[in-house]
Amino acid sequence: MPRSFVEVNVLLPIATEEDATTTCEAVAPYLAGKDCRVFVIHVVREPKRDVDIAVTETRAQRVFERATACFDPIDIPVTGQVWYGTDVSQTILEAADEHGADAIILSPRKKSVWRRLISENVIGQLARAVDQPLIIVPTATRERFE
Repeated sequence: MPRSFVEVNVLLPIATEEDATTTCEAVAPYLAGKDCRVFVIHVVREPKRDVDIAVTETRAQRVFERATACFDPIDIPVTGQVWYGTDVSQTILEAADEHGADAIILSPRKKSVWRRLISENVIGQLARAVDQPLIIVPTATRERFE
């Protein structure tokens, strides 16, 4: 389908089914009534050869179904795709380039202080390397960070 002059391609990285529900519900009001497409990606933090593809595809399909259920009522088309890569932020950037994303929208997940210290800071890495707008949307159902 050809792009209109005002259409916006949004990349929406989603980690889990719960993340799909909370993130999509937070993002949907901002996109309602806009001429846009949403590309949902589910990033697997391992090389494709090292994972059980059937399990991964099943988990990702549930993520995509939740995203589609959220955006269908407001007439926003959703495309879902699994991406594999050990560097999540780099994988998100590659997906954004491939999909011609005009913006990347994320919703931070609640993590304990210790988990934040030892885990990859995807939002921070994206903020330093992204070429398109990076939009961080808080979710109403998630508690505030400590």
